[in-house]
Parts: sequence; C-alpha cells; structure tokens
Amino acid sequence: MLLNTKQKTVKTQFVNNRKNTRLKKTLPVFLIIGLLAAVTFFSLAANLKQNPCLKGELPYPVIPPPYSDEELGFFEQSIAGLLEQHRFNGTALLARKGMIIYRGAHGYADFRNRTPLAVNTPFQLASITKTFTATAVLLLHEEGLIDIDDTLVQHIPEFPYPRMTIRQMLNHTSGIQNYMWLVERHWIQKHKPGNEEVLQLFVSHKRPVNFAAGSRFEYSNTGYAFLALLVERVSGQSFADFMEERIFQPLEMHDTFVYSPDEPLRMSANRAMGFRPGRSNFIFNPDLQHDAVYGDKGLYSTVDDLYKWDQAINRRALLKSATWQMAFEPTVVQNRDTIEYGLGWRLHGFLDGRVVHHPGRWNGFRTSFKRFVDGRATLILLANNGQSIAGLVEDMQNLIFSQEIMLMDEQTTEDPDMSENEDPSFNGLPIPPSE
Repeated sequence: MLLNTKQKTVKTQFVNNRKNTRLKKTLPVFLIIGLLAAVTFFSLAANLKQNPCLKGELPYPVIPPPYSDEELGFFEQSIAGLLEQHRFNGTALLARKGMIIYRGAHGYADFRNRTPLAVNTPFQLASITKTFTATAVLLLHEEGLIDIDDTLVQHIPEFPYPRMTIRQMLNHTSGIQNYMWLVERHWIQKHKPGNEEVLQLFVSHKRPVNFAAGSRFEYSNTGYAFLALLVERVSGQSFADFMEERIFQPLEMHDTFVYSPDEPLRMSANRAMGFRPGRSNFIFNPDLQHDAVYGDKGLYSTVDDLYKWDQAINRRALLKSATWQMAFEPTVVQNRDTIEYGLGWRLHGFLDGRVVHHPGRWNGFRTSFKRFVDGRATLILLANNGQSIAGLVEDMQNLIFSQEIMLMDEQTTEDPDMSENEDPSFNGLPIPPSE
C-alpha cells in the first residue's frame, strides 16, 4: 500500500521524535540503572533458595506495557497538536492494546456561559445510538422473544408494511421512508411526537416504499425508530428503562441515558449542548421537533462510558460470541451485492485490518466511535460545535497506527511490483454513503 502525504508526515514525526529523545539520555541515568540492576541481582540470588516461585516459570504471566514512556510522550504531544490544529471542541479518548493513550476534554459544554467541558460530560451520541438499539434487539432475539427474520407486523400489528423484516430494519434495506418528512408536514400538535405517534403518522399517511424490502441499501433513521418501539412492545418496558436495566447498569455506564425533552428533571444537568458556527461565535441549537423520537439517536454518553462499551464488546459481554459476530457481518442484498453494513454497525478496512464503527451527526453534535478490531485500537470523538470531525478522525487513526504505517512504507518501497492504485484494504465492495 502506498502511503498518502499525511501518513508519510506521521512517519517522519515519529522517527524524529525517537532520535531527539535518545540524545537526552545521559551517563548518570546509565549509572543509576546499573546500580539498580546489581542490587536486584544480588537480592534475587539471596531469595532464590527460599522462594520456589523464583525458580523456573513464574506462576503468573509477566506482561510488559504496550508502549514506552517515549512513545506515550509522542502520542500525547502529537494528539494535542492535532486537536488544536482542527480546533476541536469536545472530548476524546484513544486506546491501543488495552492501554488508554489519550483522554481529554477541550472547549465548552455551553458556549453561552462558557461552561467548560469535562471528560465525564455527556454528549448526544446521534447515530452511535444505533449500535445500542441493535444490541437491545439482539438481546430479545437471543431470548427467543423475537426472531430478527420475523416481519415487524408480527410484533407491531398496526405497522402498515407487512413484508418488512426486523433484519431489514437493522441493516437499512427495508425501503421505508424518512419519518422526519412526515413529522414536518403532518404533525400539528404542540408537543413533540414520540415513537408511538410516529407509527400513527405512518398508519394515517401511508407512504409508498422507496424500493422493495431487501433489494438494496438506503440508510434509514426510521427503521431504528421502529426498532426502539419494537423493544418497548416486546419487553413491556420503556426504551429508556430497558436500556438502563439490560445494558447501562450491567456495564456500569453510569453517565449514559436516553434523552427525553419532556422529562428535563431526568436528564443530566451537565450535559453538552449543541451549537452551530456563526459569523463571530457559536449559535445555540434548541431541541428540534424530532427530538422526542429515540432509537435512531437520543442516547447521551461520555468517552469513558463508550470505552466501557468497547471493552464489553471485546469480551463478548451481553450477547453470545456468535451473535456479536453476526452483527459484524456485511449485508447481502437480493442482487447479491455486498454492503459494508452489519446489524447496527458500519464496516470497513484500514491497513488490512477490520474496522467496525459508527459516526453520528445531529443538531450540532458530531461523533465518531471506531473499533479497529485487528489493530486492537479504539478511537472515540464527541464534539458539539457543529463542525465536521472527519478530517480529525483520519489524522487520528494515522497517528494511532504510525508505526504500522512506517513499517508498511518500508515494505512497499521494497516491492516494485505493487501497483500505484492497489489498495489491499479495499475489497471492491460498495460502501454505504456517510450520514
């Protein structure tokens, strides 16, 4: 794989950083290390006869830290520079090989009164919510209360599209139209409509489908709004209570909740507010008419809680391993095209490794949750000033994998037969459009 300009720059910065750090090592440091080594040697020799655990293999594995202080310093300095360069306003967490290498907050939770952000400030997750909604549905599937290949009408009898299945809602192949269009044109009540009322809009103003269910991919917020309603109908609980009891509490995600504009007392008072750029400042975004609908969006969380979510998936908590694997498999539509979207997760490759992730964008919030499965890395960015974070995400992932990029550059240089246009991480599969 040929490296782009950003990846080559990352390589150069990493090499220079290592050289500069070596020059700072001095003779007294070596003398101290030598003295400590001598003391340790004689201490072990004295205790070897008395402590059988010191003979042969240790009774527990000795795991060296994945990164040296030098490398952690490189990450800290480089990440801070990237966040400043991109004028990032939000919270960030990066982890690799089981170690958090960066965790911080930058800017304001509320620009109106300059309330500073903290790492435990909850953000609207926008479409990252879909990863949780899908997991809730799969919990019901594992318990035998539903089958994801059931039609939705089997569990919501008044649903007006009898052929659409739960699986098609999960992987965005149902063909159902955008509920926001219906709300904006047909909702006349003063209060904001919830999921049940969105269903009534579809019953009263039945819209044609965009395409036959299962025939192609089209990203759909509507599908996930109905999946949240499915969770309520089948479980007999509110979506918020189900998520709290079955996901948030077991994983100790204490700063995560389902947002409700009609219940402000239940919402976290220190949550981040959404803004958009103005000419000279940032303009507050109030709740929209669609903000009482959940499942497609509506979860608030923190970078720490999302890291707990990531680690829970790593250890296959909540669901069986086979069910998690099913969630991460690409979708095949009726014409046999393969789509890089699973059950609530976007899928793609990076440096020959698998990535399962979801971005989010809603009313001033920009979010990204990326799990580099084979690279053992996690990148979490939550922002609230309405500015794109796509470029920052790209720069961050290049930084996390700077050593691999450097090594791949060396291997590519030695391979004269590699085509300039060849990209081993691309499998020729259609990529779903970004939000």
